[in-house]
Amino acid sequence: MADYISQPVEFISMAVNISADFTLEEKYLVRAKTDKLFYKRDELFIDFGQIAENSFVFPLPDARVLSPYGKRHGRNHTGYDLKTFANDTIRAAFDGIVRIAGKSRGYGNVVVIRHYNGLETVYGHNSRFLVKAGDRVTAGTPISLEGRTGRATTEHLHFETRINGQPFDPSLIIDFTTQKLYNKSLVFTPDNKGKIRIDQV
Repeated sequence: MADYISQPVEFISMAVNISADFTLEEKYLVRAKTDKLFYKRDELFIDFGQIAENSFVFPLPDARVLSPYGKRHGRNHTGYDLKTFANDTIRAAFDGIVRIAGKSRGYGNVVVIRHYNGLETVYGHNSRFLVKAGDRVTAGTPISLEGRTGRATTEHLHFETRINGQPFDPSLIIDFTTQKLYNKSLVFTPDNKGKIRIDQV
């Protein structure tokens, strides 16, 4: 990552005052932006080292990686594909509110959770929902069962991390070998076109 000299920032424990009163766009579009995430701030700073150990849970414990984030077959694969067994329990990575629990084209049955630290996580191809939109969840809450709905050729979890509707590489914050959260701080800075730069500090 590039060297980065940040403006004075502080740990954001509540990046946005989220509630279950989502707009129609937020209720149906996986890529919906987080309203007012960058309101009156030029950047969002998240210190993952200050997140308590029990405030993060790997979404599919003991899973193996089928496919990482990045270019695949000429397309950008926007998350990590994780596999255990059909109908295994998938869990919320952080505390937050379920924004979507419904069908969405290639994702099939998808759950999107908006978290208090400013992130969103996406869980695709589920066989069954265990939560509904508007539910408040904590890290480790069972949210769905592993499946192959949507554009999937085998049962697995498609897992994404997003900031303001834009996916970024989950391996920036999660060690997929140990299935633990990295002890690092990231700064998310949108440019004048809305594209977000990510720097480690």
